[in-house]
Amino acid sequence: MFKAAVLVKQNKPLQIMNLKVPNLDYGQVLVRMITSGICGRQIQEIFGHKGKDNFLPHLLGHEGSAIVEFAGPGVSKVKKGDKVILHWRKSQGIESTFPKYINENGLTIGGGLVTTFNEMSVVSENRLTKIPLNFDDNVASLLGCALSTSLGIVNNEAKIKIGESVLIIGSGSTGLSLCLSAKLVSGCPVVVADISRKKLQLAKKNSDAQILINKNDNMENIKKNILNIFGKKGPEKVIETSGSVKMISLCYDVLAPNGTLVLVGQPKHNDHLILKNFSKNYQGKKILDSQGGGFLPEFDIPRFVRLYESGLISTQNIISNFTSLKKINSSIDKIKKNKILGKCIINF
Repeated sequence: MFKAAVLVKQNKPLQIMNLKVPNLDYGQVLVRMITSGICGRQIQEIFGHKGKDNFLPHLLGHEGSAIVEFAGPGVSKVKKGDKVILHWRKSQGIESTFPKYINENGLTIGGGLVTTFNEMSVVSENRLTKIPLNFDDNVASLLGCALSTSLGIVNNEAKIKIGESVLIIGSGSTGLSLCLSAKLVSGCPVVVADISRKKLQLAKKNSDAQILINKNDNMENIKKNILNIFGKKGPEKVIETSGSVKMISLCYDVLAPNGTLVLVGQPKHNDHLILKNFSKNYQGKKILDSQGGGFLPEFDIPRFVRLYESGLISTQNIISNFTSLKKINSSIDKIKKNKILGKCIINF
């Protein structure tokens, strides 16, 4: 038996349950979790941003580090004792069936191809990548989603060139990772905007300027503050992480001609985007929704590991809090209330 945080009902705290380890199917790997990140995606799942969840009850989490306990039938890329990163992006290897768990009362609990809010996890072979045994466990969690996604967004989706101007909306763990990634490729200037003064303080090391958005500011004031930094032309690349449809509309408005707006934060399922005065925007502007940065785990994660080990990237200003599985609901509540500045990591 092992402990897991289970989403039983939307808009309710996760329930800590004892689950049985299921028999492994073809292509499945049993791992013992070391660390897991708490991603905004899980907050959206818990609080129903995409509407009704038809798969309750189920496990959560899609970024973490773990040790392989057992490799199931057909698995060839990892073996017992390997350290791995768990990621939601598909990589090489078998895509298994979805595992199902049974709790101590006989209730069936659903599991995805990767879940990380549990002490043990059955993971599809193509959702994990082997890393060195001595690699930092907490950083490994970031490479499962937040940091790998951000590096991928900068390289593959926004395609930021040396010296291009960059505006990042939101300085949570994804925004902080995006600042780091944009500076790594010599974006200039890299500017971040947020409603939290404390979060902007954390972003100072990896950004050239910060814009504090007051809750009472109207869109025209925010636009004025942005253009005061970037000039009348506006930023060439904008990455929006808040999911606010009002901010998305504003970002498209201030975007430079031939610029690119990448949408990372997802609006609620019943929100509608309105682009005002659209006729004046026929200037080659592009808007796209991020596909997790399009990073390829089997190729990119080893590269990102080398970047970290060489000292070219640092996560010092990204990870801000640590928690335990027992205290996960308290941490989720703090994230929702904007009381956690960067990434919160669960240590098992």
